[in-house]
Amino acid sequence: MPTTKDFKLEELSKYFHLPEKAVAKELGICLTSLKKLCRSYGITRWPFRKLKSIQRTLAKVQDESSQPGISAQLSAAGLVLECEGASSNAAGGGGGGG
Repeated sequence: MPTTKDFKLEELSKYFHLPEKAVAKELGICLTSLKKLCRSYGITRWPFRKLKSIQRTLAKVQDESSQPGISAQLSAAGLVLECEGASSNAAGGGGGGG
């Protein structure tokens, strides 16, 4: 049976996309040992749920940005694309000398 010392952070990070219980079962250790191992590497919370949340948000943004009229909605909300904002600043002079 493997001990928690047998797992390096790089190996552990391969399982971040899975729930804690599934990872513990896969590695053949109990959930408490997995949590202790994570704490030894400075991981206070298992990142699975946060990663899922970020993936959902990213998918939603990508889906919304593919719809027609998104540019008008962004500009109406006062948001501009980064490249448009950069060209405005360059044209305005910026006024950094002094």
